[in-house]
Order: sequence, then C-alpha cells, then structure tokens
Amino acid sequence: MTFWNKLSKPLVSLAPMADVTEVSFRFLIANVINKYWIKPNNVVLFNEFLATEGVCRDHIAQQLEYSEIEKPIVAQFFGCRPEAFKISAEIACNKYNYDGIDINMGCPSRKVVSPKQAAGAALITNPKLAQEIIYATKEGAGSKPVSVKTRIGFDSIDIESWIPKILEAKPSCLTLHLRTKKELSLVPAHWEHEILDRVLEMRNSISPETLIMGNGDVETMEQAYQYSKEFGIDGVMIGRANYGNPWLLNPNLVFEYIEPRTTDCGPNIPPTENQLKIIEKKSKNYIPTTNGDSDALIEISIKEILSTIVMHAIYREEISRSKSLSPLNAHFKNYLKPLSNLGDVSSLRKQLYECKSSQEISDSINSFLTFKKREFDHLIYTEILNNTKNLINSSKFYK
Repeated sequence: MTFWNKLSKPLVSLAPMADVTEVSFRFLIANVINKYWIKPNNVVLFNEFLATEGVCRDHIAQQLEYSEIEKPIVAQFFGCRPEAFKISAEIACNKYNYDGIDINMGCPSRKVVSPKQAAGAALITNPKLAQEIIYATKEGAGSKPVSVKTRIGFDSIDIESWIPKILEAKPSCLTLHLRTKKELSLVPAHWEHEILDRVLEMRNSISPETLIMGNGDVETMEQAYQYSKEFGIDGVMIGRANYGNPWLLNPNLVFEYIEPRTTDCGPNIPPTENQLKIIEKKSKNYIPTTNGDSDALIEISIKEILSTIVMHAIYREEISRSKSLSPLNAHFKNYLKPLSNLGDVSSLRKQLYECKSSQEISDSINSFLTFKKREFDHLIYTEILNNTKNLINSSKFYK
C-alpha cells in the first residue's frame, strides 16, 4: 500500500509549476495551514517540475530540497530518456526521501515538446516510449509509488488510444489535465461526463488500483470536492489558483460567503447563519474562515496578508537556491485581491514588482499604508524576519 492509498478522499494536490511550487512557496503553504488548522490528511504537495537530464548531471538536483512539514510530497520530472528517469527517481527517493515520483507527460511548452527534448505532452504521440519511461521510473523509485500527469490528447481529444497505454503501466495515480496540448490553457477545461466516465471505465478494466484525479480551472477547495463527487474521481489537482493564496489548500477555507450554503461534497463545513451575520457586519478587510469545529471565526487581517507577502520573500531569500524575488511577481495580484476595500491597490503592486529584497517589500507596503492612512497596520520588518528565521531554523530540511 502506498501513501496515496492512506490519504482521505477526495484528494487535493498542489500542481507542479516551474518557479511557483519551489521550496519557499511550499514551505509557506504548509506553515500557513498548520498555523490555523491541523494539516488535512488529503493534501499532497508537488515540487516544481524538473528536467531529468539536469538532475542526473547534478545541475539542479538541489532544487529537490524540501522540509519535513511539506510531506507527503511528490517529485515531478520531465524528459524523454528512460534511464534518466530511473536515475532521477533514485536520487529523489534515496537521497531526499520523497514520498513518490510523478512523470510529466502534459507540459505543452514549445521548448519542452520540441524535437530536441520530445518531453512533456510530446510523449502523447509516443505511447511506447511513455510506457518505457514509467517502467524505468518505477525501477528507480523502488518501493515508492510512481504517478503520471498528462493531457487528454495532443492536437485533439484522444483518450481511447492514449489513456489505456498509460494504465497498462499501472501508475499509482493518473492526473488528467482536461485539455489537449493544442488547447494550452486557452479554452475551458473539459469537465465532461463523457470523458471522465470513459476514463473511469478504462481504469476499472485495465488498472483498478490507479487513482484518477482531474485538473484544470479549479479555483477553490469547495469546487474540488464538488467535482470529485460529481464525476466520481478520486480527487483534484489545483494549479494557478494557488498563486498568492497560500491559504487555499485548506478544507475549511471560506471566502466571503454571501448567503448560507450547504455541501455534502466533503469536509468543507459552511458557516452558520450567525457567522454570516458577523461577516456582514464587518468590512471585508480580512479573509473569513471557519475552523470546522465551532462557530468561532478566524480572521485573517489585512496586516496578516501583507505580512505573509514579506514572509514569502524572506523564505525565498533564506531557503531557495535562487534568491531572486522575480518569481513572486506572479503572486502579487492574488495576494492583494482581498485588499480591494482599500481602493486601487495597483500602485502597490507596481511597487512590489520593482523590489529587490524582502526589506524593500516591507518598506513599500508601509509607504502604501501610510498613504491610505492605515499606519496602525504598519509592518515591523525585524519582527517578521526574526519569527520567520526562527521557524526555518526549527524545521527539518531534506538536503
């Protein structure tokens, strides 16, 4: 039995994204969740996908570093040489003690699918090689489970010839990005019964033990639970919605409920009418959440959101191999969304884009708060820095 089978359902995973799901952001997510809630037993984190050739040559193997609090965690690789996958899996499982290995067969990047690399979604056009890669990865991973993330076709939807080939290799989990390579992310994901029902039929016939997860356009945990129930799949992988939202992967998160809602789709417990009244009476300058055990609200304030931005930058500086803060640019817009009641925050976002250090980010935020006459929300950088470093120093890292 693998770790996948020990988790509660529906499963929810953090999609592997280059320059996004690297160690600093994953560490932030895990610690933000643990600050307010017991870590859910249905969440799986993935590292940013890495090239097997780079891992084999030890050029980027250090990017496999992670902290104990992130477990269970899966390493995802892309490439086209079975032997390179075998070696990369050995390194990830034996040296870094990853809980599993995932094979990227869905990246649509022109560079990745080019004839030179022939990786990612290009493997959809070469099922024989795809199978060889799975078998080689299993050999390298030993007792650790091997999973696959792919798309539902290359130029057009083609599950009938592609999906069975993957299932024949018996992956522990198969995550389907419900678009073709050609569609990139330019069209809505194909959350359609015709597709997923057929995939489940094939799974049940060819590899009953393989878990099936869906991916594409999922923005909340509630939506993930709804889709898992509606389509009968084992779980959902969430990608871009995590940008600037380290609170997302929590089963009890509630964003600005306007009216009472109920759900039987999972452990997401909606707020009571009393909670809703409390929310309505307060200005929307915090993210209202419920801890799932009582009517008490946990308020994530403006100050905490802004402090989290600084923490993210400090983590990047302290534990990431690359100290550049430019990857944070993808997060700023979402980080600032809950602050819309302060008026136009675009000026702050533009300032953050120019910052070269966590100190500069903190200073820019305080200047913005002064302009908005919210000096009481000012950040104390040294306090955030010391608390963040103490948390890092008390954590176990696999290096």
